[in-house]
Amino acid sequence: MARGPDGRVVFIDGALPGETVVVELVHVDSRWSRAKVVRVVEAAADRVSVSCAHQLEGCGGCDLLHVAKSAQLRLKTSMVVDQLTRAGIDASAPSLRSLDGDNGRTTVRAAVVDGRAGFRIKASHDVVIPDSCDAVDPLAEEILIDGRFPHADDVTIRVGARTGDRLVIIGGSTTDVVVPDDVRVVAVDELANGRRAWIHEEAAGRTWRVSARSFFQNRPAGADALVVEVSEMAELLCPDGPMIDAYAGVGLFAGTVGKGRQVTAVERSRDSVADAKINLADDGTKVVKVGIEKWRPSSASLIVADPAREGLGRSGVNTLVRCEPSAVILVSCDPSSFAKDAKRLADKGFRLDRWSVVDLFPRTSHVETVAGFVAA
Repeated sequence: MARGPDGRVVFIDGALPGETVVVELVHVDSRWSRAKVVRVVEAAADRVSVSCAHQLEGCGGCDLLHVAKSAQLRLKTSMVVDQLTRAGIDASAPSLRSLDGDNGRTTVRAAVVDGRAGFRIKASHDVVIPDSCDAVDPLAEEILIDGRFPHADDVTIRVGARTGDRLVIIGGSTTDVVVPDDVRVVAVDELANGRRAWIHEEAAGRTWRVSARSFFQNRPAGADALVVEVSEMAELLCPDGPMIDAYAGVGLFAGTVGKGRQVTAVERSRDSVADAKINLADDGTKVVKVGIEKWRPSSASLIVADPAREGLGRSGVNTLVRCEPSAVILVSCDPSSFAKDAKRLADKGFRLDRWSVVDLFPRTSHVETVAGFVAA
């Protein structure tokens, strides 16, 4: 972020703090502008050469390849700290957690051009067709590179890295699709008409059924890390008592952090609820299909909430605090919504006790935050 001679804030894609760069304005608003780097005049110590040819072509998939790996998590943390400061939240230094045994993304969404899958150039409809991609799991990479989808507009690839299950979801016709024999192929229209399709994945010591349209973390190593982080916070902040798994998805936290507790899992997605009922069938978990904002709260000692990018919002916070928990653990994938939710929780009498940044999206500027709040 820089400031132009007219005082306007300029957000610069591809620049690092402390650098001197020549930029090109790509968007001008009344109070701010966006720009991209044209030339680096004086580089930061953390800048490295980009090794991926496709990123140099414009692929928008890995936007931190110009940052040394050792500095990426630190840079992401500074983004969250900035948002918390703006929200007026006093936070201690977070813990940082990298992933163990990560082999790349296991869910890949790609555009299709002339039958081949590829990634869109940032802020463009143009598509880069890769001949390799080590940002995704090898089981997904094979489909991405070698698959052919002649009558599709887009494709989503989902694989179970630790089970070998593979699924392709076609936006368009499945006619003449070419993928390895073990890959299950289903069209978006078929799913909309009631067809069911899923994979299984192993994470956090369990096997999970994940339907084609259900949410699951983008890699099993990431799910492992989040469960460890949330479990450690739960043990410190609220070691026993009833738990609410809000925005429960397929039941990841209910089936791990919730072990030994009375758990209610709340989720609005029909497909995710179906998966959660299968995944948690032997756990005694109550699975409720409803959006948090319409759910009738029940008493709980601990709430674990993993909302979508927009966060809890005012209605989500209002609902969850009516459970009168002693602790809330919030898992967030957006620094701005996280800071806003932290402020809303603070206004309701919850203090940010500890937090961590998990490198769930290596090579990218996406940030995953886990934060524990306690009732004041």
